[in-house]
Amino acid sequence: MKRLAREIADHASTLTRLELELKTLEVKSKVRALGVGAGFGLAAGVFVVLALCFALATGAAALATAMSVWLALLIMTGALLLLAGIAGGLAVRLLRRAKR
Repeated sequence: MKRLAREIADHASTLTRLELELKTLEVKSKVRALGVGAGFGLAAGVFVVLALCFALATGAAALATAMSVWLALLIMTGALLLLAGIAGGLAVRLLRRAKR
């Protein structure tokens, strides 16, 4: 009887250890997948920023066909500063409203 109880205890211990190893491997796999996904997401963000920069440069080049290059760049700079001001004003308004 003692031998049977000992075997059951050994099997339970082994089963618990194996379950813990399995959970550890599952967590490592998920963390690895999340890391790779985050890396690809970051790369996508960088490419979007670069694409936006090229789009702005394209706009400046298009304006430069009708006027001086410096004037086209100045217009694009002014437009970007205007958009930044609008976005900043909206951000301040929303943050103040959230504090209430």
